[in-house]
Amino acid sequence: MAQAVEEWYEHMPIITRSYLTAAIVTTIGCSLEIISPYNLYLNPKFVVKQYEFWRLITNFFYFRKMGIPLCKGIP
Repeated sequence: MAQAVEEWYEHMPIITRSYLTAAIVTTIGCSLEIISPYNLYLNPKFVVKQYEFWRLITNFFYFRKMGIPLCKGIP
């Protein structure tokens, strides 16, 4: 099974593979509180006045914290 995942990942186009890797790393980093989501969102004021140019790209990588949404209804 691991070989199939590795082959699937290696046969992806480089842009798709790079985006998928960045999205997974960013989401896991935010879930483990290594990266704050507030440092990733797009705020034009910070981009123009504080030169935080990474915000132009990183806002596409973070989706939300990882979790199991099925457990929300369990008391």
